[in-house]
Amino acid sequence: MNRPLVYTSQRLLILALLMTLLVSACKNDSTDGGLDLFGAAPTQLDSTTAQQVASSFLDAWKDGDYPTMYSFISPNARAAFSQDQFVSIYEQVSDVVGLRGLTWEISNVLVEGTTATISNSVTFETSKLGTFTDPATEDVLRNMYLVATSEGWRVAWSRNDIFVDWTNSSSLELVNTLPSRGNIYDRDGEVLVAQNGVQMQIYVARQDISSFDTCVQDLARTLRREQEDIRATFDKYAVDTIFFIGEMSEETARTEGAVLQSSCQANLRPRSTRQYYDRVAPHIVGYIGQIPAGDTTYEAQGYPADALVGLKGVEQAFEKQLAGQIGVRLQIRATNGSLIRVVAERPAEPGESVYLTIDRDLQLIAQSVLASAYDNAIPTWSTTSPGAAVVIMDVNTGKILAMASYPDFDPAVFNPDTPYFDPQAEIATYSAKNALLNRAAQGAYPLGSVFKVLSMIAGLDSGVWHSFDSVNCTGTWYGGNFNDITRYDWKPDGHGTLDMHGGLVNSCNPYFWTMSVALNNADPYLLPNYAKRLGFSSSPPLQGLPTASGFIPDPDSIRTINGYENYAWQQADATNLVIGQGLMQVTPLQVARMVTAVANGGTLYEPLVVDRIQSLGTEPSEIFQPVGTDLGINPDVLEQVRQAMCDVTLTPTGTANYIFQEWYEQFNYEITVCGKTGTAQAGGEGVRPHAWFASFAGPDPENPELAIAVIVENSCEGSEVGAPITRRILQQYYGLEQRYGGFDWPPLWQSGCSPVVYQ
Repeated sequence: MNRPLVYTSQRLLILALLMTLLVSACKNDSTDGGLDLFGAAPTQLDSTTAQQVASSFLDAWKDGDYPTMYSFISPNARAAFSQDQFVSIYEQVSDVVGLRGLTWEISNVLVEGTTATISNSVTFETSKLGTFTDPATEDVLRNMYLVATSEGWRVAWSRNDIFVDWTNSSSLELVNTLPSRGNIYDRDGEVLVAQNGVQMQIYVARQDISSFDTCVQDLARTLRREQEDIRATFDKYAVDTIFFIGEMSEETARTEGAVLQSSCQANLRPRSTRQYYDRVAPHIVGYIGQIPAGDTTYEAQGYPADALVGLKGVEQAFEKQLAGQIGVRLQIRATNGSLIRVVAERPAEPGESVYLTIDRDLQLIAQSVLASAYDNAIPTWSTTSPGAAVVIMDVNTGKILAMASYPDFDPAVFNPDTPYFDPQAEIATYSAKNALLNRAAQGAYPLGSVFKVLSMIAGLDSGVWHSFDSVNCTGTWYGGNFNDITRYDWKPDGHGTLDMHGGLVNSCNPYFWTMSVALNNADPYLLPNYAKRLGFSSSPPLQGLPTASGFIPDPDSIRTINGYENYAWQQADATNLVIGQGLMQVTPLQVARMVTAVANGGTLYEPLVVDRIQSLGTEPSEIFQPVGTDLGINPDVLEQVRQAMCDVTLTPTGTANYIFQEWYEQFNYEITVCGKTGTAQAGGEGVRPHAWFASFAGPDPENPELAIAVIVENSCEGSEVGAPITRRILQQYYGLEQRYGGFDWPPLWQSGCSPVVYQ
């Protein structure tokens, strides 16, 4: 019974001795400035000093002074993390969130013996998540724990001091969330590109087809491709192979699906994708694809590595608007994959839609007409012609209503979810045909006699030449009288005596060669400067889409192009330029701009292809207004030019009258086309010329609506090829075929073009 008492007495004695030692130690520590057994003097364990240490630690973080922060962590923490490891953790966090600065706030300090709890919050200013505070809500507590050490208060540091709930056994993640990409529409809100669209894939097998020719014709019409191209695709596969040959929109499938199922036994399969509606305007809308290898600009903007981005056309030029705001979420995840906490989040913002100036119906008509033209001209010019282009502009605004480049391509081939079995082979085919080049805006060519429109303007507006000045247009021009060579007109027996009006209507070369002598004698820069004034020799701005500048030679630039430092501008250079030959090069877009300016009375517009940026159900965030420059050309001069261009198609001697006369009669003169033919030599003997036809048109010749430039490379004369393409586009666009019936391609496409006169 007494043993417990003995044990208790012994324990009391031992305790008394320890207390004596403790008092002695405290006295010595007070005298020597040393620390007690708990590691700190009593005066260093209060809330004030705890808050001072916490504040110093947080201030160092604010300053990015990680070594100083490290000096404030406890010995145990330093044993667990070297300074390099500690600094690396903070630097990685800074990089992950894009830390720009931070502020902190201490809300409470609680000291319990040798520990202190510092309740705090930290507000981060970042490039990737904006500004956020940790903790974001009151139900999450952020505490910094301090312990007493031989050095004073020190932070019992862990990753939890960076973000609440982050530990050694969890991971910090920055997750990007891609928003829905915006759509692309035409000027009336018709879909050109839809993010969540549906395409109908067309699968066929030759052995299932009863009438191969009929099937090919239907496929070519539906897909707006040449029949020869369709036949070549069939030739790649065995007769019993079911293969993909193209796709169409659901809208087109409603009218053409049953036809293809009947003639081709086609199997139609829906595919959800970023839909490029019936391959409409691929050179304008562009395409999306994976981020190009080595391009780090997208990563810097927060794009995930597997993101799809705009690579060409409007898709690329308006990537920022279409892509929207990428969402970012900073989160902590356990090792088992479960989500512990979302630290901060910036929600994704859907991309805005881009509305183009393009008229979808007119654009598809232009593409279809070009494909049909190449099909119908196989006996004559299409086998030698590598490509063509059409540009159609609104005369009164400069807005591009259609821009077609032939051959074209399928934007879907560049998307990782492409329906093509071998997309790289398809892309190689495009490259071999130079199909990815936007000939309408980037193709540079000699203009031929269409340039005479500009020459007429320069001669009359400058006053060097007059509308009544006449020239006897024989088939031969004796240039030796003017330090030039003898040249020959396209019409060997000549045109007779003509004034300025007749010179343009008949496209008499000797008339313009004679005028070039007067212009060149007055000022060799006169004609080149008028050309530049009307938009040539410079790249037209096209809202981020690439354009070519072409080249207009003058006494200065021709030295460089010829490679002779002392080369002197000669009459021959002026003679070539006045009819659009020689070293000069222009683009179809530049020609359409010039025709627009002639038609509207002298305003040269910057071409517009994007009309506005707008999200569904909201007001436009940006509207692009037409920008035009008054050229200051005498209105009477422009009126004379317009009348002459109208007579090119309306009067018997006009170079395009034989193409349009029956057309006018069949369609009751509902549409008037005022234009200029051009046959541009593209090489030496045996090289087919480029066919040009530039025009303005509409129901009212006094108030034309459309300016049109057509070029067909290495084909025939401009009147033989460019003019028929123009009239076919117009008869379909204005619905003339529905009211009066169709009007076929020229018979000469089957029999043969006119012989080329080589200068």
